[in-house]
Amino acid sequence: MSALFLLLVPGIIGIDFWPLTAWRLFSQARTDLQTNWEIDAVDARGRTATLDLDRLPFGYQLAEWTLAELETSTNPRRNEVCAALLEAAAKERPGTVLLNIVRNDRWLVRRDGKWVFESDRLLFHSCGSPNR
Repeated sequence: MSALFLLLVPGIIGIDFWPLTAWRLFSQARTDLQTNWEIDAVDARGRTATLDLDRLPFGYQLAEWTLAELETSTNPRRNEVCAALLEAAAKERPGTVLLNIVRNDRWLVRRDGKWVFESDRLLFHSCGSPNR
């Protein structure tokens, strides 16, 4: 009975006692718009490649959470995070001299009877030097 109480009362009151409940994770309305944060590595020739954050060293694999927080951060914080990711990106893709943080807004559309993603990639922040 106490387990039932621990699960129901927080949901009714609207508080979370993690890890017992996470009602808000399941009750928030979802829309067809998703925002993903990505990083693009740019080499000295200007060639750009979007890096998979999961391929970076272990400490950077959840970097998308930190990138999402940059939207409300100060410019020095953005530079700090960008510089750290630039260092990791240069190890993953040697020759990287510039890092672009990109906000990728994606939404679902129905095309030819299939659901597909369309996206709008916007440059959010850059660090490094293309002349390095």
